[in-house]
Parts: sequence; structure tokens; C-alpha cells
Amino acid sequence: MGHRKRALIGAACAGLLAVWWWSVPRTLFDVPYATVLESREGELLGARIAADGQWRFPMRDSVPHTFRQAVIAFEDERFPYHPGVDPVALVRALAQNLDRGEVVSGASTLTMQVVRLSRHNPPRTYWEKLAELFRATRLEARFSKDEILALWAAHAPFGGNVVGLEAASWRYYGRPPDALSWAESAALAVLPNAPSTILPGRADSTFRAKRDRLLGKLLERGDMDSLQWRLSLLEPLPSAPRALPDFARHALDRQVARFPEQRMRSSLVAPYQRAVQERLNRRVAELSGNEVHNAAALVVDLASGEVPVYVGNTTLPDVPGAAIDMLEVPRSTGSILKPFLYAACFEAGQLGPQSLVPDIPTRLGDYTPRNFDRMYRGAVTVEEALRRSLNIPAVRVLQDYGLGRFYRYVEGLGVRDMRWEAGHYGLALILGGAEIRPTQIAEAYYHWLQPVRRFDGPMHDLFHTPVAPPAAERDAVATMQALSAMTTLVRPLAWEHWKPWRPVAWKTGTSFGHRDAWAVGTDGRWLVVVWTGNADNEGRPGLIGVESSAPLLFEVLDVLPDGAFFDPPRRGQAVDVCGHSGFQAGPHCRITSRERTPAKGLAPCTFCGPICLNAAGERVLKSCEPAARDTTWFVMPAAMQWYYRQHGGGLPPLPPWNAACRTGQQEEVMAWLYPSPGEVVQRTRDFDGRLGAVVLEVGHREVGSTVFWYDNDRFLGQTHAPHQLQAPLTPGP
Repeated sequence: MGHRKRALIGAACAGLLAVWWWSVPRTLFDVPYATVLESREGELLGARIAADGQWRFPMRDSVPHTFRQAVIAFEDERFPYHPGVDPVALVRALAQNLDRGEVVSGASTLTMQVVRLSRHNPPRTYWEKLAELFRATRLEARFSKDEILALWAAHAPFGGNVVGLEAASWRYYGRPPDALSWAESAALAVLPNAPSTILPGRADSTFRAKRDRLLGKLLERGDMDSLQWRLSLLEPLPSAPRALPDFARHALDRQVARFPEQRMRSSLVAPYQRAVQERLNRRVAELSGNEVHNAAALVVDLASGEVPVYVGNTTLPDVPGAAIDMLEVPRSTGSILKPFLYAACFEAGQLGPQSLVPDIPTRLGDYTPRNFDRMYRGAVTVEEALRRSLNIPAVRVLQDYGLGRFYRYVEGLGVRDMRWEAGHYGLALILGGAEIRPTQIAEAYYHWLQPVRRFDGPMHDLFHTPVAPPAAERDAVATMQALSAMTTLVRPLAWEHWKPWRPVAWKTGTSFGHRDAWAVGTDGRWLVVVWTGNADNEGRPGLIGVESSAPLLFEVLDVLPDGAFFDPPRRGQAVDVCGHSGFQAGPHCRITSRERTPAKGLAPCTFCGPICLNAAGERVLKSCEPAARDTTWFVMPAAMQWYYRQHGGGLPPLPPWNAACRTGQQEEVMAWLYPSPGEVVQRTRDFDGRLGAVVLEVGHREVGSTVFWYDNDRFLGQTHAPHQLQAPLTPGP
């Protein structure tokens, strides 16, 4: 019988131990939390309320010293020593309740309060009190005193929909708990005892009396000195709840989508983030006079690959589309991809920064690109084409480089928004034919700068997640050549003389219809991407990159510390470059210079060639005048030369031929501008249905020339400069 009794007692004890062990669930608080975004330094940038409508921040692992001492003194003086249950307090509470004939004291320790809070405050009964006592001892066995206090501080009610110390500190005092004074900590420590009756802003006399009694107790305990006590009594009570910081609204939206109900320490730098948001808001207010309402700015730290600034839109009130994160909306790129194209051509050895490219009327099938200023310069250097953001040279260069080849180049930089094949975008790709989100433009430029950056690590998003690396490493010399050209852009008027010692390589872009204005720039340390426009895609006259986005680009750079520009690359090869054409010098190039080029070198010059001149300075053939002088001459193609001269370019004409010494010599003196050789011409119809004439155009090398026009044997007319003729052509080959 004794053995059986002992077995039963053992089983009962084991069962009781099991119940005690499992009395506290693994997840103590099954409640929703606010989404909290912090800066790199730990500063609160913004928060979103929890799903149940409570301001309840995710728990921290510690409680500030002032609040710890205040809440222990007010709620549970023997908290550091008891095992979850305070026997002295229990005896005292039992005596008080028996004396009064009602429950006037519950003798709840902070540990018991944590148990009660985790059970969503069930009705107060003696049975529930026993359950709290039982679970409190298990809680003490599972957690340290600091952890229990942190649990209490994170889940205690502080009035209204404010739950937890951190939310209360921000809502009532506008700063984090570790920045609270003794008076502020004491005021918050007394709130959970009666949050509905002493809510800040109401019943201030009762609230103050409780706070001041607690301050006196802290003085008695030696937690504060008499001077601190006297000054604390003079501090005001908190008033109505304050709005939380809102310096990274759209970054917080991204966090809600990816990491809801979490506290995230982002890569954002609070002073930079606040300053850029303020400047962007000011810029939007200025642009609103032109009905332009939205803007976005992103900064990448090239020294670490982190994102210290993420401003997805304005935070001004009552602005259309302000809630949309424009950094994550694909928009027409305008000219923002042009540096990639020219760098790709440098890398391939097709062009150099001083290479001449045609800027003449161009029609490619049904596509007729035009420069922004509607002018033709005949021939421009690549550097000038990039500096002026000329469209015709870019389209012609893209055609020569290869559309599919450039499409793969851009994809290799990390652009994922181009969902269609290259043919879908056509040659307009270089002028904004594709829509790409600003965050991917930033990634592309970051990867493009990889060979000249001092930091070789990957780029990270604002939550420290690395983005995909580039598909291939780019040539450092080619990248640097494009960057050098980008430093020659004329800055906006207000920033023309800003820090001349701080070089900035930058590029603007404007989409068709003036719907998107871009600016991208780098000083060697920072990469800045700026977009302005309207979220509803409405275009506005005057919405262009250099006027709308470039000023904001320089305002952002003004916020950031100066960077050191990229060092010249040591790789590549040295070649002789023709001083006239910008291509690799041949035997007939008179003026040359030694330049560093990418590894693949540079295409040879085709502009300089040999000629023979007699004593009168006329061109002759060596066969008819053996004593003629051999020399060289720089000659442009006829169409380029025509517009080059029309635009004021000084180019010495070829000497005239000697009439007796030219037999059988043919050379290009004219070139078709429209139609291109082999192009099928479509006649247009007028409003009355009649077929209209076709406007034919040629360029002639000689300024004072006369051109006679024939359709087979039918004479159509003659022209002097410019050589354009309306021809009523009939269908035929």
C-alpha cells in the first residue's frame, strides 16, 4: 500500500510539474505589432499602426534605467528578488481584503501582470489569481528579470490605443524612451495603473499627484538627488498624443509589404533622409505652379553600396498621387540611357569621346528622330552629342552598334523592367521607348560604375538585401570616358558656380510628351537619381530634366558630404587619335594626339585621305602631273558637310580640280537626306483625299551649288540651298 501511495504521489507530482511546465505557451503574446522603420543610427523614421488599431511597437530587449527604477518603485518594489510571487504583498493584500470585505488589492507583481496581459486581461477572480500565481513562477523560471520587465514594458496599456513604453514615449513626448527624463519616466510609469482615468490631457491633478508621489519615492530610495527631484517636479505633464515621425513614408510602405509587424533598422541616414525630403517637398511646391505634383529621389553610397536616402514622393498634404512610391513605378527613361550606349561603343572600339558622328535629318522606316531643339549640326563629337543630349546621333549610333546588342548590355546592368524583346522597343529605346523604375536605373548606374568605384562590393537595398550583380564586368576606360563627358554638362543656372572643385558627372532625360523629367549624377562618392512628373502620367509643358529635376539633383548633392571623384583607370592601351575625326589616326591624319583607349582600341579614321595639288593649288592626278605635291585633306561625307557648314562649322573646302587633269575621277558631292537609298516612299493624302507631293532633300558639299532634279527623263526643277523639292511622284520603282 505504501508503494502504491508513493507511486500515486509521484505521478501527481509529475503531472503537476508537467502542467506547471506547459502553463506558459511558447509564444507568450499572440498580438499584432506596429511596423517600425529605423535609420542606420537607430532613429525612428516612421511607423504603421498594428492591425488591431493599437500603437504597439515590437518588443525591445531592454528597458531604460530611469523607467526601470520608476516602474519598480511604483508597481513592485521587491521585483528584483521575488520568484514571481511576492509573499509579503500577498499577506498584506489578503488582510486588507478581509478587513474591507471586498477586493481592494490584488498583490500583483510585474511578473503576474505579464501573465495577465498575455491572457488579454481575463475577469478578476480568485481562481484566475491562483492561475496567475502558478504561471508567474513558471515565467520566472523561463525568463530573466530583465526579459520579464521588457515584456511588461512592451505590452502594458498607456491610455487610449497606446500600448507599450516605446509607443507611449513617442506619442506623449516625441522621443525614444532612453531620452526620457526622471519626471517623464515617472509620468509614464504611473499610467498603466489606471490608463483610462489619468489619460494625458485629462484629470491632470490626479495624474500630477501620482507622478509627484512617485518622484518622492525615487528620492527616498536614492535613485535621484534632491536637485533632480526639485527640477522634476517643475516639468509639465504630457498633453494630447503627438504624431509619430514621418520622414520615410514610402520606404515604410515597402517595409509593410515585405516585413510587416517588424522593427527594421534600415540603411537610411536620418539627417540626410530628413533634409532630402524637405528639399523635395519644397521643389514640388515650386513645380505645382505648372501642375507638376510629384517627385522622387534616391541616393546610393558608392563607398558601401547602401541606400542612405529613399524619398518615394512628396509628403505635402492634399497633393495628387503623393501616396504612390514613384521610385517603384516604371517610367519612360527619356535620354537617361545614353551614357550606357556611348560607353558601350567606346568599349567595343567603335567610337571615342572625340569621334565625329552624324547629326543630319534621319528617317528609319516610319521612325524620324528629332533633336530637342529641332536643329541639325551635320557632325558633332560624341562628347558634344552626350553633353547636349542630341537624339539623332544617339539613334544613328544605336543602329550602328546594334539594337539587340545594346538591349543585352542594359539588361546586363541589372535592368529587369524591359519585359519585351528588343524589337518591341526599336531604336526609340535610347530616347525613352522603355519604361524602367528609378530604383532599377540606380542599380544600372551603380553596376555601370563598378570598374571605377573604389568599393567593389554589391549594392544593397534599404533593408540591406544585396541586389543581383551585373552579368559582365565593364571596361574601366570606357566608363571613365563617358563620365568625363558627363562632367562637361552646363549646370543649372542657380548651381553654375556651386563648388567648382567638386566635379559632378550627370545626365538628364525628358520623355516624349513631357511626362517624365530625370536627372542622374555622381561625384564619385554618391549616386543620385531624381525623377519629377505626375503620377497620373499627365505631361506638362516645361517639364524637362534640366529645368525640373537637375536643380533637385544638385540640392540633394548639397546635403551630402563632398566626395572624391573617380581615379583615372590605368588599364587600356595608348593609341594615336586623329585630331580632326576623333578616330584612330591613319597615315593621312595631319594632327594626332596620344590617348588612352579601352582594351579593344579604336576604329580607324576614314575622314582623312590623300590628294595631289599642283603649283596653282588645284587638285590633279599624279599620272598627269608627276611633279604635283602630295598632301592630305579632311573630308566629311556630303550630307554631314552640308549641315555642318549651315550650322556655322568652319571646314575648308576641297581645292577645285584642274580641268585638264580629272579624267575619269568620280567622288561623292551629294547625298540623299530623304529618302534614304533603297527606302520605299509613301505618299500622304490631303484632307480632301488627294495624294500629296513628296518632299525630296539632298545635301551638297559645295555651298553655292545648284541641283537639277529629274524623274527619269522628266525635269522637275532646280534648287539652291537648301536643296528641297516637292515632287508629285507617281507609283513605281
